[in-house]
Amino acid sequence: MKKFKYVATDKDGKTIKGSFVAENEAEMKEMLLKAGYFVTSFRQVSTSDLSAFFSLSGKVKVNELSQFCNQFSIMIAAGISIEESIEVASQQSFSRLLKTTLSKVLEDLRQGVLLSDAMAKHPKVFPPFFSSMVFVGESAGCLDRVLVNVAEYYQLEERTKKKVRGALAYPIILLVMLIGVVVVMMAFVIPQFVGAFAKMDIEMPALTMAIFNMSNFFKENILFILAFLFAFIVIMWALHFLPSVKELSDKLKIKLPIFHRINLAIFTSRFCRSLGLLLASGSDSLSALENLKKTITNRYLAKQFDKVVTNVQMGMSLSSALSSEMSLSPVLIQMIIVGERTGDLAPILNRTAPYFDAQAEASLNLITTIVQPTIMLLLGASVAILFIAIYSPILQMITQLQV
Repeated sequence: MKKFKYVATDKDGKTIKGSFVAENEAEMKEMLLKAGYFVTSFRQVSTSDLSAFFSLSGKVKVNELSQFCNQFSIMIAAGISIEESIEVASQQSFSRLLKTTLSKVLEDLRQGVLLSDAMAKHPKVFPPFFSSMVFVGESAGCLDRVLVNVAEYYQLEERTKKKVRGALAYPIILLVMLIGVVVVMMAFVIPQFVGAFAKMDIEMPALTMAIFNMSNFFKENILFILAFLFAFIVIMWALHFLPSVKELSDKLKIKLPIFHRINLAIFTSRFCRSLGLLLASGSDSLSALENLKKTITNRYLAKQFDKVVTNVQMGMSLSSALSSEMSLSPVLIQMIIVGERTGDLAPILNRTAPYFDAQAEASLNLITTIVQPTIMLLLGASVAILFIAIYSPILQMITQLQV
């Protein structure tokens, strides 16, 4: 089997990029053509991949899951059976974890188990939302289209995560620099001056004495400090697994002023995209909301959303349930009201999601705008205080000599 990277266009003229494993280029083009894709360019690539041998995280990466969705949908659209498609996918250059899981899914399929049920047995590989969408596709008879939509969903999710990581990376680097500068000064630079000033009969300023005492304490108790920091990190890491601590942490993510706007905007964007995708794929409102609960990772928001689902089950409209139980954007509530009145909730939600994507990005930029100058100010102030503490005795000594 050979692996090909391809660029193709669909029936609407949209450009599609991906990879496919086939016996030769003719088979690859034929399979894609049957799925409605016209290949404009391609190249053969090596099938050797480190991820094909091991997975360090114990999870399948979002990009890999998206790639699997694309290839699986192409094979289904080309008329290949689900069993054969899974068998072909299990032989491709995915991670060992995904390939092994696909082999187990294939065994279940051969015993008459539904694809969605077989995938639901492996939540670490196929998230609950994924298996729910597969069930929707199976029920509606449009599995190939649902898989394409799911692939796009995960691609957008990965793009959002990259934006979050990118926005937080620089402030974290600055914070590490600040800590590093202070540690180097306290551990190496200041002790040198302490030894020199100790031989001189100079009256030390209060700031200098305070810094020198701190430096001595740091130097004499370095092992104790490092042990304390290590124990603190281990304890915090262990506490993070407690449900009560997780819930408190999730609540702080929503309540803290700086992160409030970001996390709510990201949640709202995911809510719009997920619910819109479920409804557009043929799922009814209640089933869509039940499946949507499985995608909410924030426990504080999940509790609120449970009440929303309960209220909808009791006959309340979605817009009323959301406005009464969750502090979400009024824009979202108004758009849902419009969707409920017109009966076009799915397309309205899909068109609303980019608006909240833009809000999340603006909030991330705001963090960069506020946090970066603050850390730079702290860095400059810390260095200035240390240098004043060091050089003020030197200036005092020079003044005395001149007198």
